[in-house]
Amino acid sequence: MARYDGRALEGHELHPEDAADMREATGDGQGTLRQDISTALVGLYKQHFGKGPTRCQTYLEPNLVVVILGEGYTASERTLFEAGKWYEVRSARQIWQDSMQELFVTTIEKLTGRTVAAFLSANRQDPDFAVELFVLEPVSD
Repeated sequence: MARYDGRALEGHELHPEDAADMREATGDGQGTLRQDISTALVGLYKQHFGKGPTRCQTYLEPNLVVVILGEGYTASERTLFEAGKWYEVRSARQIWQDSMQELFVTTIEKLTGRTVAAFLSANRQDPDFAVELFVLEPVSD
């Protein structure tokens, strides 16, 4: 299913039956898969980076898990930003995130019961965001 902003892309038709079994309502229920994923990834940041983001939102699609984390830069990283060292901070973050791939992937696989086909990670200084993206193997019928 191809989609942009909730509308079908030209040449692709949306079908109601394409809705993900894994997709959850956006309510604030306790113990949901989205909340469990957010809590787990923030915990991994805190444990292995020394500081966790203060904001986190997880989005679920049929074969995709997207986790957006905010306000996670350390005081030392912000100091480096002010000194014009954004590239160096971004490079160090990317190295850290790459080294966390196995833990991130294992966590997502355990929580979703699905196999991760690909993991991608990105950072942005302003606004302060990190994105962890997990492409899941399709469920075989």
